[in-house]
Amino acid sequence: MKSTVLLLIGLGIIPLCNAVWATDLGTLGSPYVTIYPHSGPPGTKITITVSHIPDISKTSYPYPDLYIYLPFSQPFGTTLTSHCGGQDCFPIYTYDDAANHDSADRIITFSLPSTNNSKPIFLNGFENSVCDVTSNGKILERFSTLCNTKDEPSGIYQINLGWVLESDSGQNYTTDTIPFLVTPGTSPSGAPVADNGDTILKEYQNGTISQTQFYTELKARSWTDEQIRQALAVIGKLPHQMGISGPDYKLPIYQNSTINSTNTVQKNTANENIAHLETQLNANTHVIRTQDIISLQIQQNSSAINHAQNNSTTQLVQNNPMWNNIILVLSIIAAAIMGGVTIFVKIYRNKTNTR
Repeated sequence: MKSTVLLLIGLGIIPLCNAVWATDLGTLGSPYVTIYPHSGPPGTKITITVSHIPDISKTSYPYPDLYIYLPFSQPFGTTLTSHCGGQDCFPIYTYDDAANHDSADRIITFSLPSTNNSKPIFLNGFENSVCDVTSNGKILERFSTLCNTKDEPSGIYQINLGWVLESDSGQNYTTDTIPFLVTPGTSPSGAPVADNGDTILKEYQNGTISQTQFYTELKARSWTDEQIRQALAVIGKLPHQMGISGPDYKLPIYQNSTINSTNTVQKNTANENIAHLETQLNANTHVIRTQDIISLQIQQNSSAINHAQNNSTTQLVQNNPMWNNIILVLSIIAAAIMGGVTIFVKIYRNKTNTR
């Protein structure tokens, strides 16, 4: 009887302790949430940014996690392992993240289902689509089956953000609600289906395009070398699959094409530099010749100016009557002096001879 009483007392204490030490979700605070765009038709790519996330590393057990609730698959009856009240919910910030000091902004991206969406691509054993929900580039959930087979119905959808207890998902607290308006879309015939590389893979597998074109087209779609290698593995085009010696982790032909392209660019650059140098030499020669011509013209003009000045002086002397009179007077005075000197000399000699 005594042991039974103790057991009942113990069972009563446990829920009481849980009630006392359970985290109060309403006191954890709310992060900043932005969404872009705020509306759009089926196929619209949505970006949700969650910043200024509160630090929950000091909270007690049971620990809280920050969840995002997306309602866009609800009209189709899609059920996921993380299904939350008819919506898709995903943890984007956990207690473990807080303990590891990982409180960086969370950027969630996905596209709405649309029959105009591109087909999924099979990589790494999974079908990847533009509708997959990602957080900072990490895939949280794939929607390859739904992505391009249905259009998201028009209407206003409420995206929720809230704290959830790890030990009991039913214990939650909504911190933010962001509305998104889905507008009517266009029919598949009204817009071309975007090609994300699936067609290129099939064409290369069937031999309708060359390997160079295969690399070029995928690179134009922002494929990395690792993604191209994985795609080659899927369609059986790796070196060992084609009976060619060489490591599978390299893309020799593509690298050679890059080198050839680089050499061509360098050669073209060198040719352009030579042509530019010739142009500069021609331009400098033209400048030198122009300077010589200008110098010659300056010298000729200087000579012409000096000659004109001399002529002007001579003409000024010849044409001025005053100068003529001065010269005439001076000539008369000189003649008179010479005559007087001659007479004086003769008289002096005669007197000398007489003595």
